[in-house]
Amino acid sequence: MNEEQEKKKNKSIKNKSSKWWIWPIKVFILALFLSFTFSVISEITLSNTNIIISVIVIFVFIAISIIFDMLGVAVTSSTIEPFLAMASRHIKGSKQAISLIKNADKISSICADVIGDVCGILSGAAGASILTKIAIASNGDFLSIIVASSVSAIIAGFTILGKASFKKFAISHSSQLTFKFAKLINIFTKKD
Repeated sequence: MNEEQEKKKNKSIKNKSSKWWIWPIKVFILALFLSFTFSVISEITLSNTNIIISVIVIFVFIAISIIFDMLGVAVTSSTIEPFLAMASRHIKGSKQAISLIKNADKISSICADVIGDVCGILSGAAGASILTKIAIASNGDFLSIIVASSVSAIIAGFTILGKASFKKFAISHSSQLTFKFAKLINIFTKKD
């Protein structure tokens, strides 16, 4: 009987490892869908707006990128033990937190790579919208090139600054952030 259980376990591990490519394909499709959807929405929104609204949209995309990167880091660096204790006391959100931690690689991919990077790319696209408006208004002189380069650098700088600043926070407060994230997700899923 022990030998039979060992064979089943080995077969299960082999099946899981032979299907490693399914998750990246799913993430790829999700990234395409989100990128396309957000891009269409931002193009519709930004094509007929003034520069101030475009700047606000850029900062919203940067904030979303930073927040989801922080959540991905928090879930990845969380330990499961505190949530197992909470689940034994039937605290709402604890089972969701356990699920997040057990799937930390996937959660990190979705939060940091898909949502975070898509929002980062879209903030760059929104910046390009501003640059186009500036270039049209200035007839392509040298100053517009400097302004365009500055806008791109500022967008990249704020994104990197935010992500770098919140990584340490995410690691040192990983359990609290994971639990808050789990409680938020728990609102939209079936209750514990």
